[in-house]
Amino acid sequence: MHRLTDPFASPQRLSQSVVQAGELLGLYRAEVARLLGFHCEDISALYEGRLLLLPGSAAWEQGVLFVRLYQALYDRTAGDGPRMVHWLRAENPALGSSPFLLMVDEGRLDRVVRFAETPSPAERRR
Repeated sequence: MHRLTDPFASPQRLSQSVVQAGELLGLYRAEVARLLGFHCEDISALYEGRLLLLPGSAAWEQGVLFVRLYQALYDRTAGDGPRMVHWLRAENPALGSSPFLLMVDEGRLDRVVRFAETPSPAERRR
């Protein structure tokens, strides 16, 4: 895994960062589409660079949240890809579900991001 460089600098950069984060975390295009509120043809255009997320749109806001989630997981795991994917897919008792199901099936990306960005007790003791 690698850190996303300046992901919020422009519509092009955020759009590319969303695609990269989705690929690096092992999400299908359809799952990224659900996060952004896109249809299949829109997500294909985003992945092919023919569509950009527009500032102020709901998709932009969701894209920002998704990239923040990727960055928080990267920081929590020191960029360990398998640990990042495991964190996303595993049942999390504090959330009452797996983060993946909460964000993709229940539309709770905002809740998952807030949780991921909050340092764990072990992290706070460092």
